[in-house]
Amino acid sequence: MKDIPVATVTTASWRRRWCERLKPRDLARLRLLAEGALVGAALIWGLNFVLVKMAVGQMAPIYYVGVRFLVGALFLLPFSWRQMRLLDRRGWFVGLGVGLLLFGGFVLQTVGLISTSPGVSGFLTSLYVIMVPMFVGIATGRWPSFMVWVGVVVVTAGLAVLSLYGRLAFGWGEVLTLLATVFWALHILGVAYGSTRLQAMAFVQLQLSTCAVLSLALSFIIERPVLFPGWAATGAVLWTGVMGSLVAYVLMVLGQRHTPPTLAGVLMSLEAVFALGFSILVGYDTVTMRSLLGFGMVFAGTTVARLGSEKAPQMAAEQAPPAP
Repeated sequence: MKDIPVATVTTASWRRRWCERLKPRDLARLRLLAEGALVGAALIWGLNFVLVKMAVGQMAPIYYVGVRFLVGALFLLPFSWRQMRLLDRRGWFVGLGVGLLLFGGFVLQTVGLISTSPGVSGFLTSLYVIMVPMFVGIATGRWPSFMVWVGVVVVTAGLAVLSLYGRLAFGWGEVLTLLATVFWALHILGVAYGSTRLQAMAFVQLQLSTCAVLSLALSFIIERPVLFPGWAATGAVLWTGVMGSLVAYVLMVLGQRHTPPTLAGVLMSLEAVFALGFSILVGYDTVTMRSLLGFGMVFAGTTVARLGSEKAPQMAAEQAPPAP
């Protein structure tokens, strides 16, 4: 396919003609592939959890975030530079803005973890599942269906069962984590907006590069990190940089082209389930009735949310060109 001006995929009529050529069965298959991409991104992030835990135990946390995203940005550059050259001012603004949301979410969550438990942090972060449809409804007046809301609430309750142990108290750590969750929710909405207006590789390149540069700058100001943290941590950085940053965020952008933001948030919340499942496999956690109950609730809620958005999705992603 010929290259097109990337920043706005302004050709709404072209997108409409492309969609009109697709049969209902093809549209259903396209949406299923998009949802599979989002589940794939959640799976990668969940499997990365053990590596991230090991890496931040051996290097400064914000430095880890910066180097991880730098690795992803450098590996992606050979595939994105042609699309980057076609970006106009609006394309740069959208990409850098969404990258800023990504940076804010990571930094606030990392700082919040200093004074809150991983379980509480995980649960508070998962509240973006509720924030996304609320933000969409407030901004557009279009609210998800009753079944979608039921699914969202059940998923949130299941994540609480998986994550919360003991008393949930609110201090600065919890406040910063909730603020990070606002950034995650806005990031999902930003990706929903940009994924249909920018080519995928250029869009992801701007996000990764923005997060890398800002994280490294902040790290050198407040953390004064050791540049080489050891081979084990370096291996974790390389793996999470390529898979957790480059591959996962490309899957996220492509998946959100054809998935409503609310359902996208629900599908990506499976990250917590995959993380706990992998943690059980490697021996960090054990299978309990509580974890089985949480798993069941999350999967049941995800199924209900998907069925509720299948026939008449509210605020569905706009159809995008067929080439990434």
